[in-house]
Amino acid sequence: MPQALHAVTVTAEVTVLVPRGTDGTLTTAARDALAAIEHVRTVHDVEHAGFRPRATDIEVDVVAQLTVDEAQGREAVATALRDGFGVRAVSVTAIEAGR
Repeated sequence: MPQALHAVTVTAEVTVLVPRGTDGTLTTAARDALAAIEHVRTVHDVEHAGFRPRATDIEVDVVAQLTVDEAQGREAVATALRDGFGVRAVSVTAIEAGR
């Protein structure tokens, strides 16, 4: 029987690839990429922490507060976020009860 998922709010340091020429700011593009991840229910806040231009895209570092589906703690949340398209690195720094 599958384990029931419940929502938790996490703060995570995330590196996201953003295509060059994307409309809007790097922070907005990173927010959109995070919101598209299957297990992310809500993106509450995204704070730009740095960027590195690459040949065809830009690596954007953000600190994000998100509500996500979670099954087995911090590592499960990090894995779910890493599975998102364009996500290169994740460090979950805090977990609290869902909003």
